[in-house]
Amino acid sequence: MLGQRDFDTKLYYYNLSLDRLVPEDHLLRRIAAGVDFSFVRSLCRPYYSHTGQPSVDPVVIFKILLLGYLYGITSERRLAQEVSMHLGYRWFLGYDFDLPTPNHSVLSKARARFGPEVFETFFRRSIDLCREAGLLEEGPVYVDSTLIQASAAVDSLVRKEDRAQPPLSIEEYVQRLYAENDPGSEAGEEPPRSSGPASPGKRSGAGSGRLQRPNQELQSTTDPEATLVNRPEFGRHLAYKAHVAVAGRRGQVITAAVATTGATADEHLLAEVLWQHRRLSRLGVPEVVADAKYGTGPNYLYLDQAGIPAFIPTTRFGNQHTGVWGREHFTWLPEEDAYLCAAGQRLRRHSNMTGTQRVRYLAPKGACVACIFRSLCAPSGIERALHRSWALDLVEAAQDRVAGPKGKRRMAERKTRIEGTFGLAKELHGLRRTRFRGRRWVQIQLWLTAAAMNIKRAVRRMTTKGRPAAPAMLLSRLLTALVKGLVWSASTSLSKA
Repeated sequence: MLGQRDFDTKLYYYNLSLDRLVPEDHLLRRIAAGVDFSFVRSLCRPYYSHTGQPSVDPVVIFKILLLGYLYGITSERRLAQEVSMHLGYRWFLGYDFDLPTPNHSVLSKARARFGPEVFETFFRRSIDLCREAGLLEEGPVYVDSTLIQASAAVDSLVRKEDRAQPPLSIEEYVQRLYAENDPGSEAGEEPPRSSGPASPGKRSGAGSGRLQRPNQELQSTTDPEATLVNRPEFGRHLAYKAHVAVAGRRGQVITAAVATTGATADEHLLAEVLWQHRRLSRLGVPEVVADAKYGTGPNYLYLDQAGIPAFIPTTRFGNQHTGVWGREHFTWLPEEDAYLCAAGQRLRRHSNMTGTQRVRYLAPKGACVACIFRSLCAPSGIERALHRSWALDLVEAAQDRVAGPKGKRRMAERKTRIEGTFGLAKELHGLRRTRFRGRRWVQIQLWLTAAAMNIKRAVRRMTTKGRPAAPAMLLSRLLTALVKGLVWSASTSLSKA
């Protein structure tokens, strides 16, 4: 028979409570049982006055923020609505049915009031929670970066000089110019009219060539700190970049998170990310694992001086011109500090290039003019030069290390651990796009995203490694054991009879 459900609201409910409506195995119950948020009050106390009306509890504010990052709710207005409607959220925050929940403006005001140190400390506390759960241990540190699309459109780009508003408009300036400087014979001519500002994608004046350095010449009016990036898998967007380190058991703990502009090169942030890892996690770096973007000479030198083995692949140095011999066609003579070419000439040390941290080796003057290998080695006839990185020995050692069994295992782990972390952060926790504008606020978003992921992993680990289970689950287990005992006792009695 076809059923029909008619709904009619009740004025009064009996024996109804939020606690009964939240499932015993819900993630928020695990977080409430495993995390003590009282430290937030002492952390935020300096930002409140000792007089006036009581504010919304800072613990509630951080719990609301945590809900948004746990469940990927990127809009604070929508988050405030979800908190009001969701029974589990109300239980987690301590707001019963009849209590109004905080307005979304509370979150924006608190974010403006608290300094970055507060949010960084909250992130650090999530790392400590992972340590208490047994997830954090000294081991390989995996470093990588990912792009985050900025909350600004490419159409908002204008020339940087155009952003400075002149005291007069172009029309007024031209009129004033003609009034103060008599044009003489051309007095009867009308002053030229302005045709408006030039397009951001074209150069002003003669010609309209393509911009060679768009991030140096253009700036977004919506988010001035976002930079233009163009990647095959990402497209052409304004973006920021998140530089992250993960460590611990199976790389489950985010131990460092640094936000930069999207155009920042990854290799320049390796030392900063490792320093943040040591500072926040209070662990060393026995090994570092990264992709080839970090495989530069300065990074190998830095890691060697720090005594850190590097599992970082690199592209081979050499002449990149098609058809021209690279350094692989020359023999290195370490005892002479020189290269030997195929014609028997020695390329000796010529200069030390401190800017690029390389040594330049040059063939004898005139040696390449009549060489039989000139078309393959030095087509121009100018003396052939080679450049050797200061860290070339370290580069070759790192290549051997990556090619070994342990190196292959580390590189395979990198794909699942740090790239998997980025995938979860973007798909489930809202890191695909920035919620705010400005690098400072993007940094706060990155810390809160990392804290939410750490807390989620820590409480799940706590409930699966022998911590006390929920009361209803314990009761169910006791009843099951009791029934099994009664069945076993009855079967034993029958067998004896």
